[in-house]
Amino acid sequence: MPRESAMFSKFKPLGPTLTDANPITQYYDMGIQVGSAGPELAWKIYEAVRKSDKRAASVFMFEKRVADKLHKPRRKETITEILRFSVRQLDRFKHSKLLTLYHPIEESSEILAFATEPVLGSLANIMGSLEDRLPQSLPQSVTKYSFVETEIKYGLLQISEGLAFLHYSCKLIHRNVCPQSVIVNKRGTWKLAGLEFTEKCNETDLLSPVPCQSFTSKLPKMGQPDLDYTAPEVLATSSCSPLSDMFSLGMLICAVYNNGRSLIEATLSASHYNKFIDVGTRTYSFIHLNVLQIKFFMDPAIHALQYLDVIQMKDSTHKSHFYHSLKGTLSQIPKKLWYQHVLPSLKSELQSPEVLAAALQPLLYIIDESTPEEYQTLILPMFRTIFNMPKSVQATVTLLENLDIIMRKTLTSDMKSNVVQMLYNAFDSTTPQIQCAALHAVAQVADHLDEGPIRKMILPRTKQVFDNNSGVKVQANALTCVEKIIDKLEKTDILDEVLPMLNKAKLQDPAILMPVVRIYKHMLGGKKYGLTVNLLATKVMPALIPVVVSPTLKLCQFTSLVELLQEMLEHVAKSQRNKLKLEKLSMPSTDKLTIPNTMDQMTGYPHRPPALRLESRRTSISMDDVGRRACSASSSPDSNLLRVQANLPGRRHSDNTIQPPRIMIAPCSPDSPTAATASGLQMRRHSSVNPHDTRYHFSTLKSGPNVGTDFYSRGREATRRYSAAALYNSIGGNSSSPSTQSLSLLQQIGSGMQQLFSGK
Repeated sequence: MPRESAMFSKFKPLGPTLTDANPITQYYDMGIQVGSAGPELAWKIYEAVRKSDKRAASVFMFEKRVADKLHKPRRKETITEILRFSVRQLDRFKHSKLLTLYHPIEESSEILAFATEPVLGSLANIMGSLEDRLPQSLPQSVTKYSFVETEIKYGLLQISEGLAFLHYSCKLIHRNVCPQSVIVNKRGTWKLAGLEFTEKCNETDLLSPVPCQSFTSKLPKMGQPDLDYTAPEVLATSSCSPLSDMFSLGMLICAVYNNGRSLIEATLSASHYNKFIDVGTRTYSFIHLNVLQIKFFMDPAIHALQYLDVIQMKDSTHKSHFYHSLKGTLSQIPKKLWYQHVLPSLKSELQSPEVLAAALQPLLYIIDESTPEEYQTLILPMFRTIFNMPKSVQATVTLLENLDIIMRKTLTSDMKSNVVQMLYNAFDSTTPQIQCAALHAVAQVADHLDEGPIRKMILPRTKQVFDNNSGVKVQANALTCVEKIIDKLEKTDILDEVLPMLNKAKLQDPAILMPVVRIYKHMLGGKKYGLTVNLLATKVMPALIPVVVSPTLKLCQFTSLVELLQEMLEHVAKSQRNKLKLEKLSMPSTDKLTIPNTMDQMTGYPHRPPALRLESRRTSISMDDVGRRACSASSSPDSNLLRVQANLPGRRHSDNTIQPPRIMIAPCSPDSPTAATASGLQMRRHSSVNPHDTRYHFSTLKSGPNVGTDFYSRGREATRRYSAAALYNSIGGNSSSPSTQSLSLLQQIGSGMQQLFSGK
């Protein structure tokens, strides 16, 4: 329900006398009395609403019988004529600083009535100026009303300009500038009224005095100006001029700052007034000087409020220019005046598409600074219609860019649905400005949106706008939008929609790069986003690394990018390291190397068994090892050889293989070349490092197939050199028949050596 309708639904009937006695009741529904005004507060002010259009108003009524009770002799007709004349003057001289008349005077036998703009009451009601003499039963909304400094300053400027209009445009002297003649409307604006005692100015010289009726006790108080605010020359010379009104204005200013009391308290007596005449004269000069000091009114807030009073007479261009500047001035205007003065002016502009975009600027500022309760009761009723009305591109952009303010203040679900629907419709627009604003709006109100609409409507339309527009601003806004809604997306949405957008982004532009960096950094925070190690290593990092050397990056942007790449690399390294560790644990132990049991792969010593595990490689072999191996391998074909080598301390051994001794076979006989072959090895010659040492020991020499020869020399430091010829001579070979004896001996030795190497 609109505020006015809610207000007037509480009206109480006025009774048959008032409602039936005046024709004005045919046009207005009447409410309770809220104030009073005029001489001796003769006019009673009632709340009202016009029947034709439900427009809020106020109705002023004067009951003629009041004059009979207050004054003697009875001058009812005189008082009625004075009050009737004041309303006709208001209807004749229209100005924004004067009280606005809605309906002219209507008269019946008992009542005078007229209708005006909705008002709170008179300045006398609010300040309690005549409460001790003329008590009023008024609502607390009037009696407890208090002014802020800006209101007072602006109100005094209003009255000053109203007087200037009367003096210079209408050539009239007001003659009764006092709290009863100043009306405060619902917007908090002070309006000049009380034109009951006006006089025409001097036609030749505006400031020259003209004759007027002086205050006298012979006339009723209701038929004369208020003596406490009357200029001294009126009583002294029965004359007045525009300067007389300036004196009255000075007294009014003093009363405003003096709890509603004038500096002159004559108590309706001319003799009492004369006691204050000297003080009044000095005050007149002082106040007149201050009113003329224009610096008192040089206030941006005052000028803004002043312009709002006449803005309806301006064209669309002037209105738009003013509303744009008004946003910066609102901080200097008291919040109280926002709702009383500014909002009523803005309300009429919200229906004009030409001015709507500019009027939204101050309106959104007021919404942002208002409490949720103030927004719901005072602003939302007038603001609701904006979302469904046709709007210009600039107005739509303004709403979208400030959509977070509206969503934060809006509590009703139906209003939120209207706001969200306007947001969805903006994505269907082909205007880039509206698309950018829609993307910006989503980023601002993502917390107020559900996951379903985001996945099914916002994300596909965001991707469509991104793909269809190559402009940097559009793409940057699209990526910022994705950044804000990514937590409400599923992994499939990210893989199918988001990652392709990131791959297409123009990373060389910092405006696009930074949202991409923030998105990737956010996605590294959890597996639910689907950013795998493979994607990082093969898609993401290869696209980002070249941008590091871009000359368009600032230091902070470069730092953010490098930090992201380092984080990605650490993420990849950690994942890959863990993977390799797991693979190693799942394989059999490879601490010991097994050599396959094949002759092709055998290396090292000839006597090393196949499939031998090498824990460590021996670089050399000692004689003790050879001896031990000879004992353990006595059954092998090499056992005799090993025994011989074990007892020869001077024998050198290789690290890798044991070479068999060189065998020299002498022929058995010059006549029998095959004898050596048949009987085996005939002669063996061993050499050592000392060829001159021919000492040796011959232990055993046996003939036959099992003959074995053991040579050993223990405890000797020198190495041995021996041969078969030396051995034969030492055993006393027959020198007389060397051929026969040598042949026999060599045959025996050869047979033994053959058995030695053949293992028989």
